[in-house]
Amino acid sequence: MSDPYLTLGLPPDADDDAVHAAYLAAVKTCPPERDPQRFQAIRAAYESLRTQRARLAQALFDREPPSLTDILDRADPVGAPRRPSRVLFDALLRGGD
Repeated sequence: MSDPYLTLGLPPDADDDAVHAAYLAAVKTCPPERDPQRFQAIRAAYESLRTQRARLAQALFDREPPSLTDILDRADPVGAPRRPSRVLFDALLRGGD
């Protein structure tokens, strides 16, 4: 299973309200009609982090190395703009980093 914190774009110290808000934001950006597999991943992440007890169980018992999906989610979190910023675009045109 991929890291639910990365899937929802949450820090590890998020509370119940932050988890719920991140879930709603993720559902708005990726509704089930558009991408059912991604929605299922978002829903599973929410279910595993929904309560303080679930987050504690996640921290204690779910220890897996990050998957390729986790790494890609870190690079492109849910709700992130798809277009590069103007500064980044100008730097790329100049050949900089």
